[in-house]
This record gives sequence, structure tokens and C-alpha cells, in this order.
Amino acid sequence: MKTILIPVDFSEGSLHSCRYALKLIENESVKIHLFHIYNDQVILPDAGMPENMESDVFFNSDIIEALRKQAELQLNELKKEVENIIRSNGQQVKVETLLQGGDPRWEITEVCEELKPDLVIMGTRGLGKKGFLEGSMASKIMGKAPVPVLAVPENYTGFSFRNIMYPTHFNKLDIHALEQVFILFNHLDFQIHVCHFHLKKQDEEADILMAELEKAFEKEKADGKISFYLQEAQDKETALKDFAQQHQIDLIAFLPEKKHPLKYIFSSHHLRKKDFFKLELPMLALPE
Repeated sequence: MKTILIPVDFSEGSLHSCRYALKLIENESVKIHLFHIYNDQVILPDAGMPENMESDVFFNSDIIEALRKQAELQLNELKKEVENIIRSNGQQVKVETLLQGGDPRWEITEVCEELKPDLVIMGTRGLGKKGFLEGSMASKIMGKAPVPVLAVPENYTGFSFRNIMYPTHFNKLDIHALEQVFILFNHLDFQIHVCHFHLKKQDEEADILMAELEKAFEKEKADGKISFYLQEAQDKETALKDFAQQHQIDLIAFLPEKKHPLKYIFSSHHLRKKDFFKLELPMLALPE
């Protein structure tokens, strides 16, 4: 891992995401880009619009420039805080800042195309309900970004990476996704727990598909790096929660399918990203 992009909105969660990233990096030499998107569109009510102006959107350059300057000051302050943590940790990490006006959903995706970071780390809540890093925004970025996106809940206090959960519905890209996890975290000592939950007491198709998946990772399984589980479950939320607690899961990795997110992990119940958000654990969305 060489480059990490961290979208920030200057909430407490922004610094929390930075701390999480530094723990994940350990002693690796990595470059971190702190990225903030400020609002460059000011909407005025009809009463405040100049005469003969048809559009309901008015760009006020003075206001936008003030927003940009304020964001720049806050971004530099955050950079100083992060650099202080890096020095106290004795890490070899370089921090750079990026500032851009626009819509976070598009700007984060575009900067990923330009920078090609190995990983995006972002919080799942921002400054109040309308913070741009709230859960719904993180979920949208997960489905759009061309690189892995790791979302960290603001109230998550753990910094361990020993147990990673990978729920599968036997997507043809599972092998590629799991290989991405091994490459991304190859500097860490961790175990992947591949699990499939089903409602039937016996599911011969699931048995066959899981056996095929295990065969692809025979060496990793022999080394204790990966385990496979077929579990009967009646309620998806309970099954997820129980599995996470039983195996002391620190991170959930998954493929955010664009049309039908995580469909068919349960044979008759769809499991979606929102179900993972309820667990209040870090989530790693792997690009297809």
C-alpha cells in the first residue's frame, strides 16, 4: 500500500478516520492525501435574485471564495494535527492536502481516477445529519469509486485488523475480491472468515460452491489465513451480529454490486450495505 485518500469534512470523524488509517499503515511508508470538497454553489431565494435572471441558482464569487479560504485553513489545521500524530508514532508517512469545490459523490470518484490511491478511508457520519460523510454518502461512494473504500463509523473505537469477515453469495468475482484483501493488507497478520448464510437446513448447491471457493485458497487455508463457513440462519440481522461477535470481527469486506447489492446471500432475503452499517464496524467495499 503506497497511497491512501481520506475525504474529510472537519468533524470529529475526520481525525478519527486519520487515526484509523495510521494504525492500518503501521510502519509502512505511505502517502496520505487529505481531501475536502467545499460547496461551490450558493442558492438564493427568489426574493434575492436579480431581475431578469431565469435560473434559481446564483454563483456568488465572493461567498464561494470565502468558503474556499475557510476550508483551506481548516484543512491545513487538520494536516498539522495528523503530522503531530505521525511524529509521535515515529512513522514515515507523508501528508498532502487536496481542496476542490463540487459534489462529493462525483469529486471523490474523479480524484480516485486521477490519483489512483490504493485505498479510500472515510467516516460514515459528518457534521450533523447533512454532513457529506454521513452513512448514506459513504454508501454511495462505495458503489461508485474505482478503488477499495473503507468506511469507519465515528463511534468505532477499535483499531484491530485481525479478523475480517467476507459474506459471500458466490459471486464469480469472489476470488478476485479475496485476492484484493490479501494484497491490500499483506503487511498485517489477519484471518479472513468467508461465510454464507442460508435458510435451508440442507443446501447442496451452497456446499458445492463453497468447496470450489475453498479449493482456490488451499494454501491460505493451510496457513490459517482463511476459513470458510456455511451457516443456517433464520434472521439475517441476528445471524450477522452473532457471527461478528463469535469471531471477533474487526472489519467487513464485501462486493457492492451496483444493481442488486449483496443479493442472495440469504436465499430469500437480500442482505444490503445498510445491514452492515447497523453493525457499527468498519466496512471495506471492493470494486468489481
